[in-house]
Amino acid sequence: MISPVNNNLTGLVFESHNDKIDLEQSLAKLSSGNKLVRTGDDTGAFSQASKLGSKNKRDLVSLQNLQNLLSYTQVQDGSLQSVGKILNRLGEITVRALDVTSTDADRENYNKEFLELADQLDQLKTEDFNGLELFGAGSFSQDKKDFIESLKKNWLEASEVIINQEYGWTTAPADSWDLIVNENDTGGYAAFVRTAQYGDGTADVIEMQFDLPDFAAPHTSPNSTADRVVAHEMVHLMQAQNSYYGDITGDGSSRGTWFKEGLAEFIHGADSRVNSILSGNGNDFSALTSAIGSGNESWVSSEQYATGYLAVKFLHSRIKASGQADGIKHMTTWMKTQFDDITKTSSDSGIDDYFQTFNISKPSGGNFSSNSDFISNYDGSDGQNFISNLRTLNQFTNTDTGSIRGSDEGGTTLNAQAVVPDTSGTPGSSYVEEEDNSSLAATIDGTGLTYDLKSVNTVTVNTDTYNIESITNAKSTLTQITTWIENLASERANVGANMSRLEKEMQNLNGKITTGEMAVGRIQDTDVATESTKFASSQVRMQASIAILAQAKDLNVGISDLIRGIMIGQS
Repeated sequence: MISPVNNNLTGLVFESHNDKIDLEQSLAKLSSGNKLVRTGDDTGAFSQASKLGSKNKRDLVSLQNLQNLLSYTQVQDGSLQSVGKILNRLGEITVRALDVTSTDADRENYNKEFLELADQLDQLKTEDFNGLELFGAGSFSQDKKDFIESLKKNWLEASEVIINQEYGWTTAPADSWDLIVNENDTGGYAAFVRTAQYGDGTADVIEMQFDLPDFAAPHTSPNSTADRVVAHEMVHLMQAQNSYYGDITGDGSSRGTWFKEGLAEFIHGADSRVNSILSGNGNDFSALTSAIGSGNESWVSSEQYATGYLAVKFLHSRIKASGQADGIKHMTTWMKTQFDDITKTSSDSGIDDYFQTFNISKPSGGNFSSNSDFISNYDGSDGQNFISNLRTLNQFTNTDTGSIRGSDEGGTTLNAQAVVPDTSGTPGSSYVEEEDNSSLAATIDGTGLTYDLKSVNTVTVNTDTYNIESITNAKSTLTQITTWIENLASERANVGANMSRLEKEMQNLNGKITTGEMAVGRIQDTDVATESTKFASSQVRMQASIAILAQAKDLNVGISDLIRGIMIGQS
């Protein structure tokens, strides 16, 4: 058979070259395990695999983030377990303090442990995880956001203004304090101010707290009457900044609770509270005045707040009757002036010294000589007659709340809505608010999708109110401990819900990662069996071509003959 060498040999060269390329590609795919060695192999598949592979890498990082967040919630739960043990111990020693056979000295020893454990609860509240606070972090509800905005833009500043007008006090920017709004009811009080009090009678404001569930929505101005509570607490805060709050009487031992709470109630009025009590006790004025006690107790009852309010109104009227037209403002302004004078001490600036400096007359004759003398007079016929007269004038039932600015005191009629002005402005107080930074927003996949974990809080104890230094205090504290334990159970439920959600998201993300890897694998991973067969086939073809070319090289054919297309192999 005759064949054209110039055609067949050239084809074999090209075939050998192509087989070599196929062989190299198969070898590259087998050695790398990737069938998409070059972008040009399959541009569509290469693009798809790149996108899926990139998302898979982000999903892996998101999984690590979720694992860290799960560790965070586990630390939270561990801290709350410690809180539970402390609360149980507080309950035990509180019950021991109720033992009627125990002496006051025994109770004082129990109270020392109580105070130390309460301090430990405060320390646990400040714990963090890699700089992130364990408690209070997370996104706020809309109600909480509204409440905080109203505090910042309306209620705090409005309260400061009327307190400055009626009591002569000013804010102290150097005294920074925390503004806290709890989304869970912490029990006991709807709001309170906590201070640190020192031996010289001075005090530093630590925080102002509000329990959101105790206020009816909407939490916006002017729709809400929560500003009355804010004004009440702002009185405590500004009094701590403008007087010897830790020794308000000046005798070094009396708390003067009646005066502090009475001023706070008088700023917004408490006629409805008084009317409710008198309607319920058949106008027993003596029962109401006697609720003042020594004036130093830790107050919790409505009767105590009502009698403090009435006692301050009584004092206000006596100061005016004694020639001081500003009434109680004359006293509070004098206290501030004494406080600001660095040469004066608490004994020069309290209730006792005010009565000794100014001749404030009693209705029945004579002047008040001290804090205790005033309380005795108020709890007697003078105070009861004062309340009876207000009742006769229907001041407890009219539309005015009875505040220092209202019509009962010579001003305009102010109802519950109007008693604190619905003004807007920036407060002068130096407060540190909670930040809604969504610090517990968990990224649950590589696309950046997130969800917010529930905010978790712990339990703290206001030892000014709750302690076991007496049987009376121990009883109210024991009741409150039950509330704290219920709150703790709720918070641990929140931690459990967060843990469960994180674990489910981790399982879900693991599934996404696995299926994503499989999808990428189907696109770019080499089929070893198929590619091995292709490699062997290419190798055989290339070796055969080389063998044929090698045999052709041994033929005695000139190049010029090949060029002319001379036929070889003929006989």
